[in-house]
Amino acid sequence: MSQAFQSPGFAALAADRAVETRLVEERWQAVAWDLATGLRRVVTDRPGGVHLSEIEPDGDAIWWFDADSAGEGRWRREPFAGGTDGEALHGEALHGVPRGRAYGVAFDRTGALAAVAVGVDGASHCYLGPPSGEARLIGSAPGYLNLADLSPDGRLLALGGQPDGDDAVVLWSTDPRPDSPLRLAGDRRSRLWPIEFNPLAALEPELLLVVEEDERYTVATWRASTGLRRHPSLSFDSQISAGWYRGPRGVLIQHERAGRSRLLLADLAPPTAAGPTPDPAGQAPPAREINTPGGTIHDLSCAPDGTLHCVWSRESTPPRPLVLRPGAEGAADDPDPENGHTSRSRRWTPRPYGRIHSFVSTPVGPGPWPTLFLVHGGPATHDRDSYDPRVNALVDHGYAVVRTNYRGSTGYGARWQHEYGHRVGLAQIEDLAAVRAELVADGTALTERTGLCGFSWGGYLALLAMGAQPDLWSLGLAAQPIADYPAAYRTTTPALRELDRQLFGGTPDEVPERYRAADPRSYVHQVRSPVLLVASRTDERCPPDQVARYAADLRRLAVPHELLWVDGGHYSRRTADHRSVLAAMVRFAGHAWPAPLPRTPRGDRPGVPTELVEGGEQP
Repeated sequence: MSQAFQSPGFAALAADRAVETRLVEERWQAVAWDLATGLRRVVTDRPGGVHLSEIEPDGDAIWWFDADSAGEGRWRREPFAGGTDGEALHGEALHGVPRGRAYGVAFDRTGALAAVAVGVDGASHCYLGPPSGEARLIGSAPGYLNLADLSPDGRLLALGGQPDGDDAVVLWSTDPRPDSPLRLAGDRRSRLWPIEFNPLAALEPELLLVVEEDERYTVATWRASTGLRRHPSLSFDSQISAGWYRGPRGVLIQHERAGRSRLLLADLAPPTAAGPTPDPAGQAPPAREINTPGGTIHDLSCAPDGTLHCVWSRESTPPRPLVLRPGAEGAADDPDPENGHTSRSRRWTPRPYGRIHSFVSTPVGPGPWPTLFLVHGGPATHDRDSYDPRVNALVDHGYAVVRTNYRGSTGYGARWQHEYGHRVGLAQIEDLAAVRAELVADGTALTERTGLCGFSWGGYLALLAMGAQPDLWSLGLAAQPIADYPAAYRTTTPALRELDRQLFGGTPDEVPERYRAADPRSYVHQVRSPVLLVASRTDERCPPDQVARYAADLRRLAVPHELLWVDGGHYSRRTADHRSVLAAMVRFAGHAWPAPLPRTPRGDRPGVPTELVEGGEQP
């Protein structure tokens, strides 16, 4: 979800310097923050905004990625305090690096060396060099590899590919004449994610990882001398992220379960040469939980003094900064109480394969109401106990809003995310239909007025359901969707093609029947209710031509629809664009369901801050 700010990035060796990516006049920009004086300086003034910024370990300079609307560009660098030479302020961070997509940036311990990965022509290329100096190519590989980190001594790069593939973890030596990279392979039973190198490991690089196997998510480490080592005391039943935290063996863990976050601290057992699996007697004690209010941690960073800077929210509370001092925190602050203008509940819908979790928000008073399912994208993400201004805006217009974590969503364990037999899209809309049936039966949703609203992959599910389940849905609102899956595969980004191959078990040429079954155009002749399509001509993720063809199908079939072209690519960096899309959806829904709808008076209810309106997902 978008918010007015993200957690700052701190200079590891300069405790009073940080960089933030913040909204400045409704555009995301890089901002230098001097903690000693409290002053902030806006570093960038890009018309399309800036989404990626970093600070060098010594705090001397800010890096930011200068991207066009298609997501391609270069890293720029300028002194933390600014200057008078415009060319110097916006100079290239590394010379000799081609223009491409940002696949990661990292620094060595002191900032003397920097590494970047860029995507160019369907391949990943990794470069290394001194900041503002000439870079040299370390290596290239086909497809998508994300740069996780550069070792503190600058001698080893860690990159991540497909978690269940042969390139799950790729370790590249930065030696001018390197050997072939070392690869840690994953498979469908054991997925691997590289996180970061231990900044305090002096003798040899130590990489932190997360391993998914046996339906558990476990913290692991890797050293060349010992190989991959799992830490069984730090094993969880649903998704986690992790990072090194102060001290030589400290680890901070964020655990996501059933739409809520929690934070934990642990100390790993000392490294040994005992092999990949440690002796149980050498395990570290279990993690201790950091006291936080219930809800969602959207973003998190650690200052050099160990203070945690979070962006936190829950359903009734807009995102706000939350500063935690582990070991010194008392009781968590009681967040703002629920207001009286929205009724919120959580539903579990039982099915033979598990329980479907949904968040339901309705106007206060008796139902049933016209109901919109706000379908999340990804698919590897999930709706959370967190503030979403779109929910409030739609409830204000008299709609019940349902956010369902269908199969494929994270936060409910490995089986829920992966085990639906390559039935891409079909399994997900079955879950939406099951929740709809329950809400109709209990008097929440109006039978004849249930619709779907989605962005990106959520928009794809909306279009698929409109054709595959035409008797259930009387309205479809789809922004930046996949409308023709085989065509989208051929023209989308390399990273998303890899995701599709994982979801379907192959390419459209290898498993054409799976793509046909999951393709909204396969069912377009069955659509009979109004559809709003929102697309951008510069969308590199869900390209415009395939949306235009779907609109032409609707026009040929005389289905009521509208195709709205917007600027900003797949995910605009301008909040005004997000507001206009939401306004168009409300307008279209009002025309499709024309009977007057009650409007909830705003009273003292939290408004819809312009900087918080989300326009889509980033798979």
